[in-house]
Amino acid sequence: MSHFFQTLRENGVILLCMASIAAMAIFTWQSISFSPYSAIEPKYAVIKGSPEYKDIIGFHPGKFDWQPYSYPTQPPMPAGTQTVYLSWEIPATTPLFVNQLLFTTTNQNVYVYLDDELIYVHHGNWSDLTDSRGRTLHFLHVDEGLSGKRLTILLNSGYANWVGSIDYFFIGSEKSLMRKIGLADAIYIASISIALSLIVFLIMDLVWRGVEGRRRMHLYLIAFLVSFILWTTGTSSFFSRILGVPALWWEIHLIMLYIMPATFARIIQEIVSPAYTKAVHISIVVYTLLFIVATITELCGFDGYMNLLYIFYPILFISCLVLIYTLFRSNTKETPACRYGLVAMISLTGFVGVDALHWEYHLLAAPLSCTIFSIYAVIPFVFFLIRQQMQEDAALAQKNETLARELQESQNEASRDFLTGAFNRYQLADGIAKFSMLANTRGFTFSFAIFDVDHFKTVNDTRGHLGGDHILKQIANTVHAKIDRRHIFIRYGGDEFILLALHHDLHQMVALCEELRKTLEQTLDGVTMSFGVSTWHGTGDHMAQLMERADRALYISKEKGRNSVSGEDEVPADTNVPTTTRTPVDTPPAEN
Repeated sequence: MSHFFQTLRENGVILLCMASIAAMAIFTWQSISFSPYSAIEPKYAVIKGSPEYKDIIGFHPGKFDWQPYSYPTQPPMPAGTQTVYLSWEIPATTPLFVNQLLFTTTNQNVYVYLDDELIYVHHGNWSDLTDSRGRTLHFLHVDEGLSGKRLTILLNSGYANWVGSIDYFFIGSEKSLMRKIGLADAIYIASISIALSLIVFLIMDLVWRGVEGRRRMHLYLIAFLVSFILWTTGTSSFFSRILGVPALWWEIHLIMLYIMPATFARIIQEIVSPAYTKAVHISIVVYTLLFIVATITELCGFDGYMNLLYIFYPILFISCLVLIYTLFRSNTKETPACRYGLVAMISLTGFVGVDALHWEYHLLAAPLSCTIFSIYAVIPFVFFLIRQQMQEDAALAQKNETLARELQESQNEASRDFLTGAFNRYQLADGIAKFSMLANTRGFTFSFAIFDVDHFKTVNDTRGHLGGDHILKQIANTVHAKIDRRHIFIRYGGDEFILLALHHDLHQMVALCEELRKTLEQTLDGVTMSFGVSTWHGTGDHMAQLMERADRALYISKEKGRNSVSGEDEVPADTNVPTTTRTPVDTPPAEN
């Protein structure tokens, strides 16, 4: 028992949604169905075959033995009956303003009599009794009023499942019946509008974030909503009244009746736990086979779409129970969409079941379809799926950002010296190429400095290698504190460092290095450094020449007694100053 109440608490939102949708449907149905003047006992009479001209023109109600029957079910008729009279004796107490008649028929020729007077005709081709196809709303005005009269409706059809059936029957004032028609039309149009809005929302989401394999759920939802819209247009009498061609709308209604369950089952297959996808797949296969068989028999002239409904509805009901079971048994922690899918599935099952009792089995009379209310159960389902997709996208974006950051960090680690944090020697060529391109194309200046620790071997001998490493770290920290995004600081190897400076000419670079030298002298506790500086000479200059001039300047600094800064302008042009041969890795000449 405790588990039961726990299940109820966990599914409180589902129960609330279902209760709200059911209450809305019941309230609307009752509002439209209520009529104080329609609770009149109906009677019927049957004639053999199709009515002849004399049966239509020479109708007299006194000729028939009228028998009562239980409306809205069809009257009990012999097999093969094609024509039936339905008759009502309107009480003499009926007010005079009650002079309107409203009813709906499906796939039937219709003749309406007031006593023995023919007042209304609606029929197709009499040579083909199946010609009168589609759902038709009949709204009649009776000039002399209905009070105390016998109202008789002749119904004729070649469809045994439909002959003698009336979807609903009302008498009343024009205002009251127009209100019913208007309310029913408004509900149909509202449902279509909601479905269209959801389609637009889904398409915008697809356009915004792109159509990918994992977004096939959106496409299945759009397919279901499109089939729902087409089914609704065929079910409602609104479009046939406005646009005509009731047979076309009826055909659309029947086709979508077979397609709509298959599309929704495909959606369910995407959200249930993997253990239940096979069961859902079997349901889809059954729907598909039914549709194929119905289409083939329809094309062969056997009215397959209608004649297979007796088989279709029981199979649909069983498969819907299977789908509900798969959604209920799925792990909602792993597949939270199943909660909202369950609401939609239960709503569809219940409402379609009511409509089957109404339209196919004629056990209920209703002014509108109940299935249209299932769209309100689909709304939270659609929004949850989109919200879930957005959360997954956000999580994926966060993951990608984290991976990109980690990749950048790893790349930075690969490009930097682990001891000092400066760039390693492999970044020298790229740095010079980048700065030389800016210098050559945009007229910027940049300079080059190479510097090392004076008597670094002595430092290692006296302070140890750990002490030497500490000196190198101090040098790097000092340089990093003095430079900005215009500089590239490189540990070339051992105690040798290189500094590239954009927007620095020779004299500015010498001044910067002199400032670094003084700071380092104070920081390193007696350890000093020597600098050699060169500058870029334009498009004819190359990396090797730039480094060679800096090496010559560094030699001059050593000759001065170390702890000094020398520029390439201090090197005599005709002096053969020895230079260190450098073979850096991946250091081709800089671009001109």
